[in-house]
Amino acid sequence: MTDTKPIRRIAIIGTGVIGASWTSLYSAKGLQVVATDIAPNAEAALRKFVETAGRRSSDWACRPERPSRT
Repeated sequence: MTDTKPIRRIAIIGTGVIGASWTSLYSAKGLQVVATDIAPNAEAALRKFVETAGRRSSDWACRPERPSRT
């Protein structure tokens, strides 16, 4: 028997068209979304996309990711 927990938080890596669409969908479903992207304007673009889609940007967080230097 498998014990399953409900999914409450989603991580999105990359906030281009596809990542922004997933962010919008999951936040509309009431899930907490954490998104990351290395693009300089990623957070502003994602917030605009989600708000244009009629979702509340306060339901998710955008975390800028810096490439590692190895």
